[in-house]
Amino acid sequence: MYLPLQLRLTIFYTFILALALLFFGSIVYNQAAQRAYADLDTTLSNRANTVQIGKDIMMMNGSSSPIALPGVDGLAPDGVAVEVLDNHLRLIASNTLGPAEPYDTTLSGLASSPVPWDGHAARLILQHSVATGASPVAMYSTITYQGQQVRVYTLLSNDFDQEHIIQTARSEQDIQQSLNNLRALLLEGGALVLLLAFCGGWLLTWGTLAAVRRLTRTAQAISASRDFSRRVPTSTGIGHDELSTLAATFNQMLTNLQEVYGRQQRFIADASHELRAPITSIRCNLDLLARATDLPQEEVQATLHDTRAEADRMSRLVNDLLTLAHSDASSSQQGQAKEEMSEEYGYKKTERIQPVDLDSLLLEVFRQYHPQKQQTGDDESNDKRESSPRLVLQHITPARVSGNADQLKQAIVALLDNALKYTPYEGTVSLSLTVERTNAIIKVSDTGIGILPEDLPHIFERFYRADRVRTRDRGGSGLGLAIAQSIAQEHGGNIEVESTPGKGSTFTIRLPLEENKE
Repeated sequence: MYLPLQLRLTIFYTFILALALLFFGSIVYNQAAQRAYADLDTTLSNRANTVQIGKDIMMMNGSSSPIALPGVDGLAPDGVAVEVLDNHLRLIASNTLGPAEPYDTTLSGLASSPVPWDGHAARLILQHSVATGASPVAMYSTITYQGQQVRVYTLLSNDFDQEHIIQTARSEQDIQQSLNNLRALLLEGGALVLLLAFCGGWLLTWGTLAAVRRLTRTAQAISASRDFSRRVPTSTGIGHDELSTLAATFNQMLTNLQEVYGRQQRFIADASHELRAPITSIRCNLDLLARATDLPQEEVQATLHDTRAEADRMSRLVNDLLTLAHSDASSSQQGQAKEEMSEEYGYKKTERIQPVDLDSLLLEVFRQYHPQKQQTGDDESNDKRESSPRLVLQHITPARVSGNADQLKQAIVALLDNALKYTPYEGTVSLSLTVERTNAIIKVSDTGIGILPEDLPHIFERFYRADRVRTRDRGGSGLGLAIAQSIAQEHGGNIEVESTPGKGSTFTIRLPLEENKE
């Protein structure tokens, strides 16, 4: 069953308040009842004591007829009835004698009563006196007379060497009526307080949950429109609180999602564009070969050469994408999950973590790219090497790290290719390896065109090119720097870059040394 959070909170608050009111109301009612009955008992005992120690019992004339007690106030509506009995339970005095029935004593609001008021209590007191010889003896009792509860106080006293029983009585009706009124007041007042609390709790939770409702509506709107530019108001109107913090956090999450979504969309668009070009070229070349069957052999070979070159370019692009996909999987998955991710993308890569001598690895890369060491029979490649900038190997300090040698070489090659690509043939590209405290420092410096300051934060993004118009003819997939950065991060390091437009750039790879790598 669905219950809104607002209703559940309001019911909960009201229930807690109801328990508190019930607890304190019970205490108030019980205290009032105890006080009222205690006052009644005190009144009865005081009246009996007054009769005993005063000159209220008049037995001077020795008459056996009951007489009215002198010096005792007459009955008021809430007055106390007094009876004095001998040891045979015969009435000898009362403050409620009527003129018609001298043996009938009355109680306020009641008809004539038997003598004594509570004969059982009187007999118990007499028996106790005979058995123990103690005097005076007193006790309280409650009787029901004509549908009413009557409180009776019975006192045994010795006057003039004679035992007398004094009983004072009073109806509990007024006390019960007062307690009933108090109970009704507490119930009605409690009901009113609970009603006001329910309404106040409803309004309070309505205002409090308004921020949550705004978050929900914004999330629903974003889910429907994929518009990550929407934001939730962070001001609640009553100052900064947890809900405003939640709204600010939600807005920050939206900002991050907007950035990630934008990069994803740009990545998809760039990947589609990069893949479309070689596919289109291959299709056009194949269509040409299929339609023009009388092409000269030289043109056929040239077309096949172009087709193979585009296929190689597309293969490199796909391999780079798979490398990045594997890197992404490595950062969020472990063990078997990484292997399953690799198999899903059509390849299986085995991690080989072992000690790697960076100085030997850097020398290997230098020999591979040094123009004088690169000998090939391809004239076009030789011309390209001859027009490449000068590659210089600066000081090298022996350094060993723990990692994958192939991946580290791929990262260095990516930085070196990038430097050679954007450095004119009369420029210089240099390699160096140093040790700084607990890190190995690999630097790839060039005297090329440099990078504009506004492009520096984005150069490690996938498919990002600082100047798309000028660099389109330089080839490449736009993934080299992104791959190098991911490899460095997988090995616990990072890549930094410093660049001055028109003067060149320096890329620095920092990797923790083997004994310091956790």
